[in-house]
Amino acid sequence: MQTCAVGLSRGRSVGNGSQDEAVIRTPDQRLRVFVSSTLGELAEERRAAARAIAALRLTPVMFEQGARPYPPREVYQQYLAQSDVFIGLYWQQYGRPAPGAQVSGLEEEFELSADLPRLLYVKTPAPDRESHLAELLARIQDQASASYRHFRTPAELGKLVRDDLAVVLSERFAAGHATAAAGRSPGRSRGLGQLPLGATSLIGREEDISGVAGLLGQPGVRLVTLTGPGGIGKTRLAVAVGERLRDRFDAGVVFVPLAAITDPGLVLGSITRSAGANLVGTGSPVEVLAERFADGAWLLLLDNFEQVVQAGRDLGELLDRCPELAVLATSRTALGLAAEREYRVAALELPARTPPGAVGVPVAVVAASPAVALFVDRARAVNPGFELDEGNALAVAEICRRLEGLPLAIELAAARTRLLDPGTLLGRLAASLDALGAGPVDLPGRQQTLRATVEWSVGLLQDAERSLLETLAAFTDGWTLQGAAWVAELAEDRALELSEGLARHSLIYLDVGAPGPRSRMLETIRVFVAERLAARPDAAAIEGRHAGYYRSLAEQADGPLRRAGQGEWLERLEAEAGNLAAAVRWYLAHDQAQLPQVFRVLWSFWFLRDHVSEARAWVDELLPAAPALSPPARTALEWTATVTANEVGDDAAALAARQRLGPLLSTIEDPFMRAACELAMAWTAPITSDFDGARQAALAGLEELRDQDEPFLTTLADAFLGAVETAVGRYDDASRHLDEMRDIAERFGYAWLAAWSLAQLGTVAVMQGRLDYARDLLDEALTQSLDIRVSRDVALCLVAFARLALAEGDALRAALAVGAADGLRRRAGLRAWPVLRRGEADLTAQVRQVLGTERFDQVFASGSELSQREAAAAVRHRPGSGT
Repeated sequence: MQTCAVGLSRGRSVGNGSQDEAVIRTPDQRLRVFVSSTLGELAEERRAAARAIAALRLTPVMFEQGARPYPPREVYQQYLAQSDVFIGLYWQQYGRPAPGAQVSGLEEEFELSADLPRLLYVKTPAPDRESHLAELLARIQDQASASYRHFRTPAELGKLVRDDLAVVLSERFAAGHATAAAGRSPGRSRGLGQLPLGATSLIGREEDISGVAGLLGQPGVRLVTLTGPGGIGKTRLAVAVGERLRDRFDAGVVFVPLAAITDPGLVLGSITRSAGANLVGTGSPVEVLAERFADGAWLLLLDNFEQVVQAGRDLGELLDRCPELAVLATSRTALGLAAEREYRVAALELPARTPPGAVGVPVAVVAASPAVALFVDRARAVNPGFELDEGNALAVAEICRRLEGLPLAIELAAARTRLLDPGTLLGRLAASLDALGAGPVDLPGRQQTLRATVEWSVGLLQDAERSLLETLAAFTDGWTLQGAAWVAELAEDRALELSEGLARHSLIYLDVGAPGPRSRMLETIRVFVAERLAARPDAAAIEGRHAGYYRSLAEQADGPLRRAGQGEWLERLEAEAGNLAAAVRWYLAHDQAQLPQVFRVLWSFWFLRDHVSEARAWVDELLPAAPALSPPARTALEWTATVTANEVGDDAAALAARQRLGPLLSTIEDPFMRAACELAMAWTAPITSDFDGARQAALAGLEELRDQDEPFLTTLADAFLGAVETAVGRYDDASRHLDEMRDIAERFGYAWLAAWSLAQLGTVAVMQGRLDYARDLLDEALTQSLDIRVSRDVALCLVAFARLALAEGDALRAALAVGAADGLRRRAGLRAWPVLRRGEADLTAQVRQVLGTERFDQVFASGSELSQREAAAAVRHRPGSGT
């Protein structure tokens, strides 16, 4: 059995036994996270862990030995020695000990990680867990050497890893970094965490780094502008200089991206946010920044200043008021300030031309050129076996010359070596690049350069590849192979073949963070290719097929969202949210009659993934067409209007939609839709305090559902009836509905509804005076709610904890909890369901009466600022209890 240790290794200098051990010294400042697991049984989980690590901009250190029966011990020992955090993933298999070893690599990796922060995760259920692994886990628990968390799915694991790593970073490494820096500048933040991290090495710029750093070290030089065309590497050079000068600027190095800013008046605001200052309730941005930068040596990196050069005057004033502030800007043009020193970023140095009549050139001479070194480095990234030799050195040198040493163009050219040898590549380049020229003169310089580069890249494609690339511009935020094939009217095998060609040309790439196989296109490329698509005579047909595919996808989701498979489909629809939105907009413009059914299906997705606000705008846009729709379509539209308005707390709109929906009930033939409409009538009845009407309508809907296979809607009906019965004091009836809700939710994997049932059952237990039992239920409910990150569930738990705290005599904690619930809902654009509002209002009034209005308002306001996890920690803590 193989074990996996995850691996990209870079050296670091860490002093033995010194306080610098907590300070990471890698060139790109990334922590390395070692992942230990068995390979075969945890393949999906390892990918989920790697995605979670990469999402935090850390480096996953993973090793897979392939066909050998076990990994070389010395390899994973070295990987562990060079790692900063240990993650262990365990399920059923223990692994096979290496020859001569007493324990498996899985156990040895755990033992070797004793000096690292450990995060352990155990998959359940595990009915066939091997005895050696069970013994290892038991020993870990008995010795209290580390704790571990349980998980069931890769998605759940990914969320746990992201959350736990964030805590480790804040509690251990951030603290260690601050301690190491304290001796140099007490109380100051060095700010390097704000610098972007390069995914690849910076080649051929050592002289430039030293030159710019030297300029900023000269007396009186406090503003240096890196100028040059797009794609020349100004941003990466600026970041490298910031890294070089971090010790000189002890107050902080702040990176400010300005590419998205076109209004010069917004520049100082962007600087303020990046520097961690606060404009709220203060004077002008200059005043705020002058105070922020008044103490200590600061370096400000302003990236992409060319479209806001009019803000140079404000920058000059800031420099005048902050004597220790220095600015390094990147721009296509100089800023025109008296204090400015311009540093033109040149293209990479090219190899010398071969003298006429020469038949060859020493490979070492060509390899010494920075442009060639970059080409070789990027070529090896896509083709590890690539070598510069006598057979290709001249071609590589000429490619770099034709691309004029432009780093971006060289990188794109090098990517073609996956498919083409340098000689062939040079021939195609010579035939096409000279004819391209620059883009329109009214485009920014960097867009002219990128446009030429992309045009060249697209020009290298075969006609079929180019056609597919243009079709793919219709997608938003990526696509699946099936979707691409459908919209392009290709067989999936052919679409796969062409997609592989596009990936080889580095025009599309695999999205490793997606829940399934999915591809994406860089937005810079997509925008350009979309222009080509718009010029095609079949552009409208392609957009229509795109919309039709996603309408079909929504219809396929109907059954799984209502029954089993909901979690998987929610992830799938979330990945396609941008495409679904584009499809809805297309149908609003071309074929509105198709949308009511789509809205009805997608409601649960919007509801569970916080897309209701966007969906309401679409529903409102479609409502004027309701009278012209067929009765089933009109019913579906009015139902969606009712439930979405109810969810966001727009009582007037909810009641108006309810009034329109009522007369349609007698016309409904579909049993599911009839039950859904009865529930919509029930959910909105408490807005007018009609709890008896709400109960009767909900019971009618539940009765309709008894003979249907509709577990999701049945669970919602039980949830509502449990809340109604609780509100009117019928606690036994409430418990009966909530127990049924919990059973269905757990059987069908409705995690958020399971947590909801526990929170409501906990509320009933508080009402009945069973406080210890209530706390157990609420602890479990809050844990589950935090894991799935559904705001409405967390808010419900917080209100229930407030009720428990008040019953225990802790009014302060109760006020904090209701404030936290209010803040979470407000930030998510939600309100409490109408059936819950009266009870929550009564609870709030009781807490205010105990504390007094002034004290209550203070604590409530503090609670409203808490995050989900901060609020959870606060409501769970009981002073004097040790918990």
